[in-house]
Amino acid sequence: MTTEPLVLIEELPMGVEDLWALWTESAKVANWLAGGATIDLRLGGTYQLSGHLADRPLREPVGGPIVGLEEEYLLKVGWRLPSELGPAVSGATPATTFGVWFQPLGPNRTRLRLEHDGWREGEDWAAARRWQTEAWTAVLERLTKGNLPT
Repeated sequence: MTTEPLVLIEELPMGVEDLWALWTESAKVANWLAGGATIDLRLGGTYQLSGHLADRPLREPVGGPIVGLEEEYLLKVGWRLPSELGPAVSGATPATTFGVWFQPLGPNRTRLRLEHDGWREGEDWAAARRWQTEAWTAVLERLTKGNLPT
């Protein structure tokens, strides 16, 4: 089992402004990423998702405080993992952290780097990492394929 950060990188066929909005505007996030979203876009504000994460149902909201924020460049969240992964994982303090970095490559092309850090040792954590890897992979597939609800 690894405690190294989970890192996924994709080049996406959209401008950085549009991609930033998909990750930071509550209505847009609720439309493509989760069933519901509460986002107070400021350092220390809330980033919380409910209903589902990509294709994975959630019993209760996930997310946490925004711990890093640079407009159209970085969104970083103290990420409380889903309760269905067990109390040792979902109740961990400190929580894990996920961040997305946006690098414009042209007017309609952006490189997105998603990094999820804070993993621990143990079987529960290995299962949680697998769950979250599959969820983030599904999220990026939606963006890559343009499989976004309108």
